[in-house]
Amino acid sequence: MVYVSTTKLEVELVASKPDVVSLRWVSGLMNKQAENAEAALLEYGNDPAQKQPLLQCMWAVHQITSTLRALGIKKLEMLTLEMERSLNFLYKDKVVGERRKLTMGGLMQALKVVPAYLTHTQNVRMDTGRGLEQYVNDLRRWVGERPRPQAFFFYMDIDAGVGITPGASPASDEEIKSRTNVMLALYLEMAKQALRRRNVNESMKTVARISKKMQVLFAGSKPERFWFAMIGLCEGIAGGLIVPDECIAQIFKAGAFTIKYARENGARVDESIDYDSYLLQMLYYVASCKSKPVHISGVRDVFGIDNDTVDVAGRGLIHIDALVTAVSGALEQLNSVVDYLNTNDLAAIAATDSPNEDSSALDAIEGAQCRLAAAGQFTHADSLNDVQSLLNQLCNGGYNDQPQKAEKAISEIIRGVVEVKLDLEHKLEHGLCSSFSSGEFELRKSVATATFTQMSLVENYLHQILRRKALKSALDKKPLDPESIMRLTLALQRHLNKSDKGHEELRQAVRDADNGDPDIDLLYRLASDYLDQLKDTPDRKAISLSLQLLTEIAGALSFAGMAREGLVIEQCHKWLTAASKAGSVHEDDAFRCFADAFAQIEMHLQRSVIDPLDDTSHVINLAEQRASELDKWIIELSSGADVAVVADAKIPADTPALQEKAYVKDSDIPAEFREVFIEESEELVAELTRLSAKWAQNTGANDVLRDIRRHFHTFKGNGRAVGANILGELGWAAQDMLDRVLDGDQPPNDKVGRLVNEVVSALPALVLSYRNAEGPDVEYIRKLTNDCFRMARSGGKDLSDDLPLVKEVISSSVDMADRTVVSETLAH
Repeated sequence: MVYVSTTKLEVELVASKPDVVSLRWVSGLMNKQAENAEAALLEYGNDPAQKQPLLQCMWAVHQITSTLRALGIKKLEMLTLEMERSLNFLYKDKVVGERRKLTMGGLMQALKVVPAYLTHTQNVRMDTGRGLEQYVNDLRRWVGERPRPQAFFFYMDIDAGVGITPGASPASDEEIKSRTNVMLALYLEMAKQALRRRNVNESMKTVARISKKMQVLFAGSKPERFWFAMIGLCEGIAGGLIVPDECIAQIFKAGAFTIKYARENGARVDESIDYDSYLLQMLYYVASCKSKPVHISGVRDVFGIDNDTVDVAGRGLIHIDALVTAVSGALEQLNSVVDYLNTNDLAAIAATDSPNEDSSALDAIEGAQCRLAAAGQFTHADSLNDVQSLLNQLCNGGYNDQPQKAEKAISEIIRGVVEVKLDLEHKLEHGLCSSFSSGEFELRKSVATATFTQMSLVENYLHQILRRKALKSALDKKPLDPESIMRLTLALQRHLNKSDKGHEELRQAVRDADNGDPDIDLLYRLASDYLDQLKDTPDRKAISLSLQLLTEIAGALSFAGMAREGLVIEQCHKWLTAASKAGSVHEDDAFRCFADAFAQIEMHLQRSVIDPLDDTSHVINLAEQRASELDKWIIELSSGADVAVVADAKIPADTPALQEKAYVKDSDIPAEFREVFIEESEELVAELTRLSAKWAQNTGANDVLRDIRRHFHTFKGNGRAVGANILGELGWAAQDMLDRVLDGDQPPNDKVGRLVNEVVSALPALVLSYRNAEGPDVEYIRKLTNDCFRMARSGGKDLSDDLPLVKEVISSSVDMADRTVVSETLAH
């Protein structure tokens, strides 16, 4: 087993904002690894001659280090790296005697602090490094290494705009490049002199002057406050108030890289440098200065540093743990109050004249108040104070002759205790800084949980449609070339990968094809049989169910106060409605836009439930951006059957309603595609003519009708692809009608047969028209298109059957006239 030596660690520590959601997913695993490491270390301590437990400990710590590196929690990673180094020294017997005992003790303490620091990180939502300095440096001392500077572990809250001039902007690229070109060599030389303790005063004055120039050049950007703090740092070093160390060396190094980058890129900020990290380190040195000369005082004033800043930063980890302990103690007290309320009849107590001698509930409420006040939870402490006042009055006979007031007081007591108790439980689980109350969070959680189920159903329906379409498309023709064979196997795998059981012969045929030895006839036959046997929900029904679910999801989100999320889902619903009418639900850029918006909302909800304080603004912003892009795709879709509805209403052509549901128009067909398109269309017409005659002999939802429907689908796709949109729309209308026949929603009666024959009879002239300049008979083709849409919409039923008979209207004319007068009177 090989372990990486950590004799020299490159430290670039950042007070970064970790992904708390990911941390919560893995913190339990890391805590378990810490327990395993502790157990292995104890076993090794009992018998140092056995090194196997030490290897187990090293492996567990290494797992923690790897996880921390993936999470970006660099300051705790520094501790675990030191632990790995110490374990390596123990394994190689490099520490013996008293140092060995001290190293073992340091490792045990470090293992104890890992879970505490992970909890601290979740609570403050920052990798602050607080509380780690003692454990890191103890381990370094026992193995003979110099301690790390305390600046590495310093953290204080800094607002984003502090130290940056409002409204300012950096100098021009040309000016920055020309001025930094002469700064770099001088800056490096002077910084090196100060680090070597040579001519410190003058060299730091020079670096300070360069820093001032850089501050002016980068006014209004992050580097401005970096250079502003650098001036104070240089003043402290020049005056002997700050002693240069490895941390200051890294700060100077970052300054050199900043100048070098500016020399090459002008005003652009180097994103690879974490200026906030180096700023915090410089602020530590400024805060540690006992004396306060001019520039150091200026830095302290701007960033709000006082004499207690360093001490407060150093005890942060203990402070958070104490807050958690205080809130946990308050929760225990409230649990005892709840037990009291469950075991005692408050109404009976209120009705007695004598005071109740059992003061345990009042004492527990007072104890909870004190703990909450100590933890800074003053709102909850005030609420419990009101509860205590009501309970005290109730127990001392204040309501013995006022049963209604007593009942109201009891209700307020119970509600007050329960609300505080639930909110404390919520804060202990999700962080003391949680901005949601327990009630708000539970509402969001219940809505989000239900929404996940509904969203997964929508995903399943739409994936089912896409999988089936991909397989149908791959089976349009027998695959003869490697590309079409791969297309078919990929389409099959999308179905077969849902389960590892069944269809063994087909699976073997797919494997043979993937290995370059396909039996094309067998593969095509088995794939066709598999498609025929699929028992998926019909496409139209799957889309209808998806639209219904999207409506419910949007309503639930809006009800829970998640208006932005609800609007995104409404936009998804709008696109899916338009795409289904146009027969355009397939894997294209529009669907990917829909899927992106949908997936971002799903991820946003999931993260907000796991961590209510998680900043998912970038996720919801992306969802809104992708949802807004759907409008572009909606405009490009045909109106489908909606055109037939408007036409039936006989609305004038220049009205907005008809303009909105406009008929499709042909585009110019590219010359390179025209002949191929016409030749393929003529082949389809010939095949449709043969199939329609065959189907007329045996009408029904049979294989012949499926082939007819497939050819109309091909017309739809080919026509739209090259710009023959009128032909494509006719193909879609006929396909939509036959889909309903095949799904059993419409009988394959004579009306459908006649309409199919009319469409097939019109196709030769329509296809031929794309060779001629005069074009197709647009009005007749649109009439056929509308007839197909009407047939699909009516389910084969004569819509005039719903109208009353003429004699019925005449016989009731008097009554109708009377009702009309009455209705008009009421309307006015």
